[in-house]
Amino acid sequence: RVTTFNERKECMKEHVISVDVYASWSNVAPRYRVYVDSDLLTERDFIWGGADIFIRENIIVHLEPGQHSLRIEHVNNENGSIRTENVILNGVPSTYLFNTD
Repeated sequence: RVTTFNERKECMKEHVISVDVYASWSNVAPRYRVYVDSDLLTERDFIWGGADIFIRENIIVHLEPGQHSLRIEHVNNENGSIRTENVILNGVPSTYLFNTD
């Protein structure tokens, strides 16, 4: 039996994923992409300056129960660096690979 979109939608729940994104660069701000599973959610230039500046990405997604992944991809590697820390799923510390129910 093939499940329909509406059946799949009914078992999805809202989840909030947070991750701190840090960047450093000299001339051109680095760009990064945020993925959950294989879905591209956003692409941004890190325009906020300063050595100790980070932004907290707050990502609201609807996911089916199961294992999922968060991936931050540095797009323009020649322009500085991107690093991420402090993954949080629904207010609880998590990892880049996580389970939902």
